[in-house]
Amino acid sequence: MTEKTTCKDQGAASKHSETGFVLVATLVAIAIITLGAAYFAAQVDTLRNSALYMQRWAETEREAFVIRESLQFAAATGVRDEGGLTFGKETLATDGRRYKLTDTLSITVQDERGLLAINTLDEKTLLRLLDSFGIPVENQPRLIDSLLDYIDADDLKRLNGAEKAEYARMNKLPPTNDFLRTRQQLQEVASWDDLFNRLRSVGQTNNPGVESRFIDLFSTSRHSGLNLNSAPAAVLYVVPGLDRTKISALIDQRRARAFTSIAQLAPFTTGPIDSDYLSLFGANDLRVVLYKAELPFLLECQLSITPGDTDRPTRLKMCVRRPINAGAGGGSDEFQRALLQDTQKPDVRQQSGSRPLATTSPSIRNDLRDAPQNVDAKTPQWLAEVLNPDKSPR
Repeated sequence: MTEKTTCKDQGAASKHSETGFVLVATLVAIAIITLGAAYFAAQVDTLRNSALYMQRWAETEREAFVIRESLQFAAATGVRDEGGLTFGKETLATDGRRYKLTDTLSITVQDERGLLAINTLDEKTLLRLLDSFGIPVENQPRLIDSLLDYIDADDLKRLNGAEKAEYARMNKLPPTNDFLRTRQQLQEVASWDDLFNRLRSVGQTNNPGVESRFIDLFSTSRHSGLNLNSAPAAVLYVVPGLDRTKISALIDQRRARAFTSIAQLAPFTTGPIDSDYLSLFGANDLRVVLYKAELPFLLECQLSITPGDTDRPTRLKMCVRRPINAGAGGGSDEFQRALLQDTQKPDVRQQSGSRPLATTSPSIRNDLRDAPQNVDAKTPQWLAEVLNPDKSPR
């Protein structure tokens, strides 16, 4: 009897054990299925977000193509005057101001004659440029000669320049001995790379985007002269004869009405200006930048007007994606202040005996009101109708 009871107890215990094992296995299986479902749900969400992102980019590309073609048509059939590009009865300013086309899309159009034509700048203009950035006089010949050596057609080294042998010692690609094709190439020029490194260092700390804003001052178009109606504040700051304390007022004036005569600049000067170098009319090259709110980059296109070509009155040189400049510009002396700030920080390069690139005195800085920042301007009706045909007047 006792043996039967013991066997019964052992059987019951075994049954309970098996039941417990099945329960645990079931719970584990449910947990695995739940985790798997969550993983696949996350993957589906990722794919869905990627699809939405690609859809937004496709829509942006479509809008960009429409705007681009419209600007090409306007440039080919419209009129270029001191104010910019006139088509119909309205003018699209080419001084880099921002136009809001939709709630999420805006553009800027910059006449490249308002920028520093790095391929055609003479030594005198380069000296003024470097001086305005606070580059010490003893360092200026090194930057100028290195740039000229990089773009000239020969392998002869200038006194303070650099050619193939010097680049080899620095483990850098040799100079192209040709005009710069993109303004980003300026960062590859000996000595200039150090200047960009300093701006990059400042941009990573407390002045985001300063490096990109600096390089945007330059153009690789081979035009001559400088258009005062489209030049940004930092470029006007370089022009000899202009009163640096009145740059903001000059920009306010031209935004209200473009200058049509050099004589109209008299209230903004401190002396004679070079009327042979300065002009009030744009070049054949335009830099068009499209900004889309949902995208972490912008689209930049180079548009060239070719009036001598009857079959192609306008031409697109290139369209590229570019990172968005974080932060707002700090005024006409932003780069001078950035370089000065960098030299005031402890730097391993300075401790090793290298000379700082920028050690300017605050006495030559423009400490007055900064130039006004880009704001959304009223879009010409002919361009607004391109993206909003249903709102066009009947």
